Parts: sequence; C-alpha cells; structure tokens
Amino acid sequence: MSPAALVSTFITRRRATSALAVGLVCVLAIAVSGCARSTDDTPLTLSPAAAAYPASPLPSASLTTPRDTGKPGAVLAVEDPPRGPIKAINNRDAVVKRIVYRSTSGIDNSATEVSGILVVPKGTPPAGGWPLVAFGHGNSGIESTCGPSEYANLLGNDTIIEAFRLNGYAVVMSDYQGLGYGKEVHPFLNAKTYGNNQIDAVRAAQAIAPDVSNHWVSFGVSLGGMAAWAAGDRQPDYGSDTNLDATVALVPVGDMRGLADRAAQGTLTRDQYPLLVYALDSLAKTFPDRFNLDDYRSERVKSEWDTLVQCVPDSTGDLTATQRALSELTPQDLMPKSAAATTALRDQLADYALPVGRTNSPVLVMYGTDDPLIPPQWTERVIGKSCEAGENLTIVKRVGDTHAGLDSAQAIPWMKGVLNGDKPESNCDNRP
Repeated sequence: MSPAALVSTFITRRRATSALAVGLVCVLAIAVSGCARSTDDTPLTLSPAAAAYPASPLPSASLTTPRDTGKPGAVLAVEDPPRGPIKAINNRDAVVKRIVYRSTSGIDNSATEVSGILVVPKGTPPAGGWPLVAFGHGNSGIESTCGPSEYANLLGNDTIIEAFRLNGYAVVMSDYQGLGYGKEVHPFLNAKTYGNNQIDAVRAAQAIAPDVSNHWVSFGVSLGGMAAWAAGDRQPDYGSDTNLDATVALVPVGDMRGLADRAAQGTLTRDQYPLLVYALDSLAKTFPDRFNLDDYRSERVKSEWDTLVQCVPDSTGDLTATQRALSELTPQDLMPKSAAATTALRDQLADYALPVGRTNSPVLVMYGTDDPLIPPQWTERVIGKSCEAGENLTIVKRVGDTHAGLDSAQAIPWMKGVLNGDKPESNCDNRP
C-alpha cells in the first residue's frame, strides 16, 4: 500500500491505522491461526480460529455500579454499544461496554463529559487483575458523530482491541472530548486534552471493573500516539493516583506547527490537507474571537466546507463526496490571507503540541523517515524536547517507512518486556 497513491488522508488515516493495527495484530494474536490483511478500505478482521474460543461462554466479568463522585474519571453511564456487538470482538468471551465519564479540558481546565469503549476479558484474571491498555485511536474527525464507540467496527479499531484481549489485556479507548458524546467542541491536535481523556478513561475502567489491574500502559497510533504520549507526560501531575508502567507512541502526531508554514508556502502534502481543514474548523469553534475561517480558506472551499469536515464513516458509509472535495483542493484553497494569520495558526498549534509534561515511566517512540503526513523533523523536535527534560525514551527511527507502512513489530515485545520487569535504557544520547 502506498499512501502517495491515495487521494487524501481521509482514506490514509483509516488505512494507516488499519495497516499498523494489522501488524500489531500479527504480533499479538498468538492465540489465533493467522492474520488477514485488508486490500481495500473495509474493516480488518481476525482470521477464523474456532479452536481459540471455548465451546461455551466463559464466566462473566462483573462490572460494579457506576458512582458519580464529580471527579475526573467518575463514570456517568455504562451501556451496550449503540450499534450492537462490535464486529471483530468475541462478545462471548469479553464484557464490551460503552462508557461515559468525567474528564477535563486541556484548554481551560473546565469539566467535560467523554465517551469511550471498555473491553474486559471474561474468565479468571491473573494475580493483580487483567493488565490494562489505554488505547489511543487515530484521527476519526472532529464532529460529534465521529466517536469510534458509535460504530459497529469502532472505525477500524476493533481488530487491535480484540488482539489485545486475546492476549489477556483489558482495553479502554476514549472517543476524546467532543467525539461521540457531549456538547463540547473537539479540540483537534490539543495534546493536553487527549492526555487528560486517556488518563480519565483509565480511572473510569478501574472504578467499575474490579478484575482490571491498577497498573496500565498508554498505547496509541498516529493521533492516538499523541494521546498516548500526552497521557504519559500528564500522569505525574494530572494522573498521579494511577500507576502507569509504560507508553508506546507509534507515528505520533506531535508538533504540527509546520502545517501553518506549509499552508502559507503552498507546500502541503495531499495527506496534510484534511488535517489542516480539521484544525482550522476546530480552532474557529474553540476561539471564535481569534480565528476566522475566511482568513484561511478560499471562497470556493467555503462552499464545500461542510463536506470537507465529514468524519470517517463505517464500512457502510459513502466517501464519494468527501473524496471528491479533498481531491480538488489546491494550495491556494487553504493559504492564509496574511502573515498575521499564519503566525496566529503556527503559535496556536505550537501551544497544542507535545510535550505536555515529563513522564516518569519509559516511552517507546517509533516513526518513519518517509512519512507524508508527519515529516520526521516534526517528530524529532518533540523527541529533542523530551530528551532535554530527562524522559526515558526508546527511539526507533525506521528508514524508508511511511505513516501507513511503519514496521511496528518491535512495539509489543518492548511493552511486554517492561511489564515483565525490564528497565529499558534511554537512547536519547545516541538517538538515530
């Protein structure tokens, strides 16, 4: 699969997450007979493996009644997924619930309400409970209808969640603020908000699932890589009551201020157009007195805007109109009208960027040199700041790998090693 051949990251972000997910599934799914790779944009599914599942359901894992303490992480609702059983998850052997919980805006520290998905294996947990993975999903859009928990395939995230479950992990995945629930605006690319949402999803899971461990791993891909890394950075301050063991950030969105400069220069890649559209729309809604969309878009694009900001549909959705609108974008369509507009956009994206603290636990960062969505220099800027702050980073730079084509096989063994007591040494002083 070549991202350059795709008409936009409206497809790329779906396929990128799926391509990385299937690689992780192949590493994780030791309990199944193999892995299936999707050749189109339909959801990936695990290969059939009847022997991996018992003939009858395992004992149920019980969830406690949610209690609203008014604090971040308090669970407000526990319900079945709105579109029925999740496609790739064996619902006989897992408790699968949509949850709504309290969190905190990373912009103004206001209280928010966020939705997500919780998956807990059934059966007898290991001593200390099922280890918990807080999984950060990739870009799904900015509208309230763009929360993965609203979809039967979790917008392509169901396969990797099932792979984690098959290997004895509980998983909680936040939709992120403004996606799937509530009236808040989704603060696209705001690392602090994503980190808060991820930490509070962990609190929520541990509050209602007694079989879940009080230790957790922060794990994410692409935009979810930003969420995972931000959660690690925020944990010593915002999440100090939780026990974070490790962070895995794959092709993380880290510092996107370069979108402003590329827009002004007319050098955005085709993959970057949708990111800028989402960022501009979100900023105009979050800071209406500071960002006027018409300072950043042409008259032609103004008439197409509602089509351009549509979120990723499930496999039954229709991408035709959005694909067309994205494929017709030109550099002039998203060029800031003034130097002041460029500066305002650059400064705001810089304020949103990683790092957002200093984690005390080890972090694995993996990225590719040929990424058309996130140039390696943008990721290396975050790595440099995090290394200067003294974070324990394991940095893996994959020469020739793209956003969708990252070889991430190292991620799971590294994570399991840390959970088994390994203490990886930082390679900040000898980074690639």
